[in-house]
Amino acid sequence: MGTLKEQALKELAIRRLEEDHKPQRESLYEYLKYYWLKEKKQVLDENWHIQLICEKLEKVYSGEIKRLIINIPPRSLKTESVSIAFPAWCLWHDPRIKFMEISYSASLAEKNSLWCRNMYLSDAYLSVFPRRVPLREDQNTKQHRETLEWWQMYAAGSGGTIIWQWCDIMLIDDPLSPEDAKSDVIRTGVNNNYEETLKSRLNSKTDGAIVVIMQRLHDDDLTGYLLEKKRLWTWEDWEELIIPAIAEQEDEYRKVGDSFFQKRFPIEILHQMKTSTPVVFSTQYQQNPVNKDTQEFHEEWFRYYKDDQLPKWRIFTACDPAFSKKDTADNTSIMTALFSGMDMYILEYTFWHFNPAELIDKLIYHNNKRHPEKIGIEAFQAQQMIWFNLKAELQRRWQYANIEEIRQTGDKELKLRKLIPLYRNGHIYHKTQMDELEFELKRFPRGRHDDIIDSEQMLYSMYEIMPNNKAYIENITIQYDDMGRPIMVGYGEEDDIY
Repeated sequence: MGTLKEQALKELAIRRLEEDHKPQRESLYEYLKYYWLKEKKQVLDENWHIQLICEKLEKVYSGEIKRLIINIPPRSLKTESVSIAFPAWCLWHDPRIKFMEISYSASLAEKNSLWCRNMYLSDAYLSVFPRRVPLREDQNTKQHRETLEWWQMYAAGSGGTIIWQWCDIMLIDDPLSPEDAKSDVIRTGVNNNYEETLKSRLNSKTDGAIVVIMQRLHDDDLTGYLLEKKRLWTWEDWEELIIPAIAEQEDEYRKVGDSFFQKRFPIEILHQMKTSTPVVFSTQYQQNPVNKDTQEFHEEWFRYYKDDQLPKWRIFTACDPAFSKKDTADNTSIMTALFSGMDMYILEYTFWHFNPAELIDKLIYHNNKRHPEKIGIEAFQAQQMIWFNLKAELQRRWQYANIEEIRQTGDKELKLRKLIPLYRNGHIYHKTQMDELEFELKRFPRGRHDDIIDSEQMLYSMYEIMPNNKAYIENITIQYDDMGRPIMVGYGEEDDIY
């Protein structure tokens, strides 16, 4: 313990340090700059976006912000600011605060936790916070760290199991990798894990805070999922800090066309990146998973018809069932179209979260209104019952429909891309105001939903395998050749007879 004099001198030295480093204790941004200089022996590349992130994080700590989304390009000091410096800085303000660090892999979360630990044990940290509380030896692992006054940092992967762990502030840093973002299953798993597990880990449902920081990867990544829920008026009111690499709107920090971080990302380099990898640049750097540069179906390909311009036709209906009633789940989609040669005219589509009884009613509606030659229903597990129940209901109503099960195999995106040359060459026609269909087309393959275009490709594939699909001949006239043999004549030189 030392003599009283030694203790007094030590206390005096601590107070001097506290006075000298008051700016660093009161400002996360000032602390980050100081740590960079003392520990890394480098001057931090100061930039407005780092200061803005730090200001938002301070409001998270104070309770002013309960939910924060930060979308920013990679390699922009986001992890250093949010996952490493912020928890360590908060410890001085509240020695009992508990953090949880979530990332797409447990090893990445544990690495961030280790860097936070190293910062906490550094001489630079001790200079700013000379009353640092020691770490507990029995709770100082890669996954779980605590101080003697119960400050806590717990690290886990976004798909991992979290048992008997709670927090006051949750940091979700890169919940998806770029490769995982391509998988519907993994994206849905991450989003479901947030709803079913992560939110329940907050000590206080009213005062606990969650920070999501990531570059955009897909329209249905965690950011997209959360913002869609916000649009649907859920109780989580997310503060958004969206920082595109190249400014698309003028604000107090830069003009349109300026780089967000000129020293690290000169505007000339950003333009080169945009040219060489437009999809990656749009998603990860501009924070826009879907725009003109990433579209595979282009608006200028969309053609339109009027009812009085419809040719002779064959009509088919296709249905892609889905039975979840969640707002963010896939929709059931039913589409009816007519065909003439290679041309497809979309007459009508219906989509929503239908239960089986509602779906059967909608299919009967399409059947009675359009009288399709055939109704194709994708058959998979529980969906097979729709086929049987629809037939039974039609019999009960004394109605008839030619119903066929459709079994699809292979990669879904590859199947949908078969529509691209048909659109490009002008073989698919929309009715005006088919906004939902065109919305899905323009956002493919990074859109949240593709249910309507899935039923569209099912419909065209079903038509292709039908016999004599160049034209449908409604009336056949009979003529005779010179030898008295009958000749069947249709509506044009290319017409086939069946």
